[in-house]
Amino acid sequence: MSDLAELAQKISALAAKDTVFETGARVISTGGEPSPIVAILNEIDDTILERDLEIQADGAIVNLIVSGRRLRGIAAASSGADDVVGHVLSREEPDMVAAAFVLLSELCGRAQRLTVRYLAPQPFGKGGERGISAKGLAALWKIDLDEVPKPPMERFLSTNRSAAIAMIHMTDGEMQSSAGDVTALQSILDTQLADFRGLQTLGGGAQLICLEGALSDGSAAALAIHEDDVALIAYQPDHLGALHASWRAILG
Repeated sequence: MSDLAELAQKISALAAKDTVFETGARVISTGGEPSPIVAILNEIDDTILERDLEIQADGAIVNLIVSGRRLRGIAAASSGADDVVGHVLSREEPDMVAAAFVLLSELCGRAQRLTVRYLAPQPFGKGGERGISAKGLAALWKIDLDEVPKPPMERFLSTNRSAAIAMIHMTDGEMQSSAGDVTALQSILDTQLADFRGLQTLGGGAQLICLEGALSDGSAAALAIHEDDVALIAYQPDHLGALHASWRAILG
């Protein structure tokens, strides 16, 4: 494909995107879809003229200098990484490229919401260094830009795995996965799932039902229902806010 044809294809794709804006920034990843690093590489690949891409990942901020669909370097980061910030990326310095990936993964890799602002470029490097293309970075970092999105329930469970004491995931009545001691959870599913399904029929759509103090050890339980997927999670009550936030981000 010629450069002009590829550029025309990019412009067409950008025009067709369903964009969501949040306080002036464009949302590029929510609930881990697409994965934050893929979302960042996609933005780099979409950027032709030199720009400062201000990426906000939950509470972290990182500024990338991008030009010609190439990442020239990281101009600023909200924490650490003096060995990476301010340096032009080059294939001749693989340790620097690897450190940039570590920094982006630490700041953005687990973000539930990723946004981007396109700012005017700032002086960076000597002006002649081109950096590394998005596809080149994907190859070096072993990132699949054509990743198949995980189903919503899998993304929800993956996001909250560290908060869960135990969990069960079923699809169409068939066990998909479980973790921890699920004895008490299985009892709830066996005796009360039909009642909760009835509530879903009345309310419609995906539902997250949190049951405070549902288990004998004082922990809470959350029942997540989406189409044919049912998941039950035992968690400590202080994780309630995070559960609700990730549910809204992934399933609306």
